[in-house]
Amino acid sequence: MSYLHQPINRRTLLSGVTALAAGSLLAGCGDDSAARNDNSSKANKDVKLPAYLPSTVVKPDLPPDANGLLAAFLAYPSPPPQQFTAPPLKGGTVSAFVLTGSPVPPPKGNNPFWQELDRRLGVDLQLTITPSAEMATKFSTLITGDDLPDLIVPALFLPNGVPAGIGNLPQWMATKCTDLTPHLSGDAIKEYPNLANIPSAAWRQCVYNGGIYGLPVHRGVAGTLMFKRDDLIAKLGVDPEPKSFAEFRDFCRKVTDAKANRWAIVNAGGLMHLIQQMVGAPNGWRWEGGKLTNVVETEEFRQALSDVVALYKDGVVHPDSFANNAPVKRWFNAGEALLTADRYTAWPQFYAENIAGPDFAISGMRPPKYDGGGWAPTWQSGAGSINNFTVFKKADEGRIKDLLKLCDYLAAPFGTQEWLFRRYGQEGTHYTMQNGGPVSTQAGASQTVLGIRYIVDAPDTIFIPGRPQASQASYDYQKSIIDTSVPDPTVANGLFSDEWSRKQPVLGGLVLNGQNDIIAGRQPLSHLDEVIKNWRAQGGDKVRTEFTEQLQTLQ
Repeated sequence: MSYLHQPINRRTLLSGVTALAAGSLLAGCGDDSAARNDNSSKANKDVKLPAYLPSTVVKPDLPPDANGLLAAFLAYPSPPPQQFTAPPLKGGTVSAFVLTGSPVPPPKGNNPFWQELDRRLGVDLQLTITPSAEMATKFSTLITGDDLPDLIVPALFLPNGVPAGIGNLPQWMATKCTDLTPHLSGDAIKEYPNLANIPSAAWRQCVYNGGIYGLPVHRGVAGTLMFKRDDLIAKLGVDPEPKSFAEFRDFCRKVTDAKANRWAIVNAGGLMHLIQQMVGAPNGWRWEGGKLTNVVETEEFRQALSDVVALYKDGVVHPDSFANNAPVKRWFNAGEALLTADRYTAWPQFYAENIAGPDFAISGMRPPKYDGGGWAPTWQSGAGSINNFTVFKKADEGRIKDLLKLCDYLAAPFGTQEWLFRRYGQEGTHYTMQNGGPVSTQAGASQTVLGIRYIVDAPDTIFIPGRPQASQASYDYQKSIIDTSVPDPTVANGLFSDEWSRKQPVLGGLVLNGQNDIIAGRQPLSHLDEVIKNWRAQGGDKVRTEFTEQLQTLQ
């Protein structure tokens, strides 16, 4: 795992944001909270997850499978079926603390989409919408004040893009949040069919203290991949599918032309991610022979880093890649770089923002085995892969049921009228249909980004609006890698380490900074020994111990 491209999962979600946030949680829990908190792996393993009842409202063009391959749609269903004939609630107010990665939308008084959403939900939806870069500070303030909204999306991202969370999260949830197990476990979830449509693996990431404490936002297991500009590569006449590291290095050299303002890849982090898979490095952690080893401690990591140093010296990496907030997506779309590592969810965004016109075409580059002889296994992004989960503040049973009804509406599946409205707004005002897909208007782009998709969402699907061939390409890539993808054992087993939740940003920063210093030539490769030593001393060894103890109990 390159610390420049960390997947979002249960471990990284819970990374400690700041001492202030962690301290606030401790202060709010009370002295007796630890006695109520049983977050042992055994207690969590015994929780009966919600029954999985796949929706049959809409049939996909390309089917999913049990291993995590997502359903795909080549066009939005027309006409889309309507699920709800009446609002889920009948008045009142619901408050929620949510994030957004987009500019904050207009307030409700100047936002027709928000007003129509209230009407369709049957409630006055009061949202505290926070930019992701401000989540750590705002969440800390929220906890300090102890004035919690009904629905809470915990802080996810630090300003530098490293995932962030809260220390002592299980303890805090046991005291301040609702255990949703009676409402969701087993067949109880059938009362909320759209929530029952979320695959079971995603719910495992919401289990704490021997109960279900949140609603997941489901994402596929395909995770981060190496995107390539097929349209430009074809014009250069090079093989788009290198079969070994040597062929990949040759590819990078051939497509790079500094005089033409074109480099092989946007940054060295993407190279680390790809080459670690080529050499067989573990995805996060390796559990073997009763021993747990972090990827940074392995010889495979050292080998990958050595190769990235060589590629960087070759000049195949964009020269401005180490700049703060480097516009890597813009470089990729502009053709300044032909490769970029990103989540599979970026596929539609690249097409929506492309400036190359109708010839623009991208796909995923599979990592070959280092010395050739086939394809290397890829890394899964997580077990059931969630971006985040949403907790409910403590409330009476009637209130919790109302909130679950609202969330059931927000989880309406892809292909329905409700999903289309929730994501794109009203046709004519917020979007237009073009070539079988919705295209946002300026009003839609500004008004619809309320952050409600981070409260809960329908299971993810593959769909690139207006580009059926791109949807097919995305589906084909996932189908080719899912069956051989490799999970992180700590994530796949739903483990929780409080030390990891506090120290992961610090530990990740140690590795990232050391890795960058070596790649940029500021330190020799031998500097990695010091990085590993500091990583272990500053918390890595303790994290290993906490995870190991849990893995041993599950054997």
